[in-house]
Amino acid sequence: MTTHDVVIVGGGPAGLVAGRYCLHARLNTAIVTPELGGKVSYAFALRDAQPVHVVWGAQLVAEFESILAGEPELHHIRQQVTRISKSAKGGFTLQLADGSSLEGRAVILATGAAPQRLYVEGEKELWGHGVSFSAVSHAPYFAGRDVAVVGGSRRALIAALELAPLARQIYLITPLPQAMSQLPEAKQVLTLPNVTSFNDWEIQAILGDAFVSGISLVGANGETRELAVEGVFVQMGLLPNNEMVRDFVEVGEEGHILINQRCETSVPGLFAAGDVTNIASEQVLAAIGEGAKAALSAWEYLVTQPEPTTAQ
Repeated sequence: MTTHDVVIVGGGPAGLVAGRYCLHARLNTAIVTPELGGKVSYAFALRDAQPVHVVWGAQLVAEFESILAGEPELHHIRQQVTRISKSAKGGFTLQLADGSSLEGRAVILATGAAPQRLYVEGEKELWGHGVSFSAVSHAPYFAGRDVAVVGGSRRALIAALELAPLARQIYLITPLPQAMSQLPEAKQVLTLPNVTSFNDWEIQAILGDAFVSGISLVGANGETRELAVEGVFVQMGLLPNNEMVRDFVEVGEEGHILINQRCETSVPGLFAAGDVTNIASEQVLAAIGEGAKAALSAWEYLVTQPEPTTAQ
């Protein structure tokens, strides 16, 4: 079994940039991901407004993807990693979905995170047409419009605060108000003049034709109601893709991998970058920077480690 200097898990912005930096350092590099790049370029559209491309850095990601796709020194393994553990040789063993495995002296995790969805009618169909999973990305496009923010966590409260100077009216849909009321930002949000809270209500459906036009709600007592909105921000939380290391490294309460300023995890030689970590920013440019930092930290780690004594 070949032992690589660095194995990168994930092919999004952080993983691509990490791969480019590792190859620049002349490290024997493998990247494990079904596809390179991911979907980072898309238009966000609202009624009576021109579609806008909202992902800053998408072109840069495409350039890195093109470079790595044609790089003969890169070992691109089109698989999913199911488990990572320490190897007997001092590095790491990565188990793959097809039953095979590979080893790396260092590992960089760049597996990202997925937004928690509502799984209601209209959510998937109207994504990018008024439905958003990231206020930090899309809030500026809702100036003067009525919107709904859905969630019971700090992420939903921060979204409401980001939208408050822009949106005309914000409906905060809170399925679990008791938990939210304990958060320090709750009082600040609920005293805003353009925020109306719907406690103990849930969304049944997101309404619209080509664009969001409203939401259908049901209360804890069975009462139903419709609200006219042009945007729905589903801020239920991010689900970090940490399954392969969840019991191996330290993670935060929401499952994000804990890293320091050098992208080091609690396990020496294991680095992480991007939205899978506790410094998730939901921004491509931030992930690019973290990917570069993780690669540089991994390079420094490797040059300070003794070379394997057994021929691979």
